[in-house]
Amino acid sequence: MKKLLALSLSFILFLAAGCQSTPEEGIVKGKSSDALIEKAQTTPGQGTLAQRVNAPEHYEAAFSNESDALRVTVDAAVTVPDAEAAPIVRVTPAEITQDQADALMDALVRGPLYAETTKEQIMLRILEAKRELAQGEPPGNNSYVVGDEEVSFEQWMQNVIDQYYDEYDAAPAAGECEPISGKFQKDRDGDSGIYGLGMTEEYGYERLSVWNAGVSYTEAYYSRTSQDHSDGGGYMEGVNYITPGQSPAQFEGVDLRAIADIAVTEEEATALCGQVVSALGLEDMTLYSAGKKYASKDPPDHMGWIVRYTRAVNGVPVTYTNVEGLGEGADGEDNGSYQVSWPYERLDFLVNDDGLAAMVWRSPYSVDGTVTEDSALLPFSDIMDIFEKMVLVEHDGLEAEVTVTDIRLGYTRIRERDKRASGLLVPAWDFFGSVGYDDMEPVSDPDQSLLTINAVDGTIIDRNQGY
Repeated sequence: MKKLLALSLSFILFLAAGCQSTPEEGIVKGKSSDALIEKAQTTPGQGTLAQRVNAPEHYEAAFSNESDALRVTVDAAVTVPDAEAAPIVRVTPAEITQDQADALMDALVRGPLYAETTKEQIMLRILEAKRELAQGEPPGNNSYVVGDEEVSFEQWMQNVIDQYYDEYDAAPAAGECEPISGKFQKDRDGDSGIYGLGMTEEYGYERLSVWNAGVSYTEAYYSRTSQDHSDGGGYMEGVNYITPGQSPAQFEGVDLRAIADIAVTEEEATALCGQVVSALGLEDMTLYSAGKKYASKDPPDHMGWIVRYTRAVNGVPVTYTNVEGLGEGADGEDNGSYQVSWPYERLDFLVNDDGLAAMVWRSPYSVDGTVTEDSALLPFSDIMDIFEKMVLVEHDGLEAEVTVTDIRLGYTRIRERDKRASGLLVPAWDFFGSVGYDDMEPVSDPDQSLLTINAVDGTIIDRNQGY
């Protein structure tokens, strides 16, 4: 991936703190891809993207609404990719191939996987549950329910153990099962999938699922953990690592600095993930970020590297956010045009001291051609004028402190009008930071975009709906 570059001329624009009127009518969300393409095809300009949009390396501003209840502070690095063109490309949903599923089996799976849970796996669940029972109730305000009745921790754990024994009686032994072949099998709905659970003394529990189940659910998932997560807990283990700022209350009473650092370096972690990406043949996917995060347990007890890849177009990456972009239940006059659930493409890895512990590859794209060879982009000053109006609209009526610390130009996918599952990767500006409501402590999620503005026409992109 090319280096991300801002203009070498460093300057700061500072707007004195002032009050602005909340616009009566927000800038409407653009849904016409034809108009967008036409605008993108006007004279793009010369030089790098940063030069063309005249973006600074850093931007500062402070303003509020008329009542001063909503206050916005911008003290942000401005990131513009080092590229000289921003093409628009068309993408459609792709399926995971058998060759790619084979590559995942070879690169990730350590032991035999079975389609059914075996007696051996269930017995380990029983032993783990008995150990938790012996350790006693964990700290915190916990409640336990069996059926409709609230029970004690001991009663709840005993009920769990009893259920495991029932499953044990009905389960086959490992020697009575054939390991899965790793080949796609069709279910009664016509969807193709691979699913297997495994357990080895050396590597612990493993789970692999690969599904081609239409636009809404095409995904490959792998997890390897020390505890059994066949009920889906491993999925959470793989993707829900968080930073302290995302949920401060969850870390109350926990000294994160006391949690042991991981020995694996960033270089080692990204190298492991890069080998898998290469084996999958994903040449257009580029390393987007790698960071240490804490496991979202209560309380958190370990950390891992979360390594993310996104698609790049002409060296410009798709900007990663934590929004799924399912696009269900579109509104108003376009109802029916956007109703198919189509998640954004993403490829995430979890690496800990045991190696590559989890992977989620969701909703891969097929690039179906270049729509424009380059795009005319609005000046950065125009984008900031739009932001200052629309951030007040987005939080209208609320008492809040909005702080922007990162402004980033990259790609996002928008849905094409009146097409079931076809989209355009278009350049857009994203604003990251934190929002604090009333007297609440600000919540800062580095992957949550506060606002997304189309860099071509200045319309606001609703990342939840995908347009």
